[in-house]
Amino acid sequence: MRAKEYGMQIRVEAPIYFSQNDETVMFDWLGRIGVVEDVIGEGRDLIIRLKQAPTDNQLRDLLALFFRYQMDMTPLAALRTAKNESWFSDQESYWFDKVFREI
Repeated sequence: MRAKEYGMQIRVEAPIYFSQNDETVMFDWLGRIGVVEDVIGEGRDLIIRLKQAPTDNQLRDLLALFFRYQMDMTPLAALRTAKNESWFSDQESYWFDKVFREI
């Protein structure tokens, strides 16, 4: 299933990069997360298109990347499913307040 068919994209304001290598590393990391179809820059925003619903490990990678680069994590709340809710919605997790604070 391709991202266009899956229809999931995450729009987030791009982080502040502290060097060219910092930006390169962030995009390389995104590219290594198998669920990411592509990333498009639109103004100050990044649009991250997904091939399908992420696996638990892929979602953990997205959480870690967003946390490390201090990006708004609330768009990741849309990735909560019945299958991942038990761990993803854990109120003790480092990401919980950052992902679900406005829900």
